[in-house]
Amino acid sequence: MGEIMQMNRSSKRRGFTLVELMVVIGIIGIIAVIVIPNFAGMQRRARTRSAAQKLAQQFKMIRERAIASSSNYLFSFPDDRHYRLQRPDGTTIDFRLGDTDAGHVRFGGTNVANQPPEASMVAPGVNGIDFPTGVLLIDARGGATSGVAYITDGVDNYAVGINRVGKVATYEYAGGTWNP
Repeated sequence: MGEIMQMNRSSKRRGFTLVELMVVIGIIGIIAVIVIPNFAGMQRRARTRSAAQKLAQQFKMIRERAIASSSNYLFSFPDDRHYRLQRPDGTTIDFRLGDTDAGHVRFGGTNVANQPPEASMVAPGVNGIDFPTGVLLIDARGGATSGVAYITDGVDNYAVGINRVGKVATYEYAGGTWNP
């Protein structure tokens, strides 16, 4: 008889009650409400930061190419979402800032009070570009038109500056200042 009772106890199925399942689903829901908006913000910030880093990398790469080929290269900014590279032979390549239609990354600034050291004007020009003639010239010796391209998504602000000797720096606007 002891064996039969032991078999009955071990053969009983253990599972979750409806209340336990509802508690777990509630906890998952609360976590989702907290995590999803934070994740969306992280994606937005990453997209804007990535656009600034890519622009800085292209400035550096073209500077190296200008020195290697002893040629001048010219960047122009036709609108607030595109930039154009003019090669020494006159051909051009158009780029979209951030390489994607997703998000709202554009040239410009939102609620910024001051400027990075490479800035040439009191306030950025049209489309958030701060180069004296609205173009960036990188010459055959690696020198450049000193100025800044401001990048924003409407919330976060970045700047890519280049000085007269061709040194490129990327800045993030936080706490009322531009931080390298």
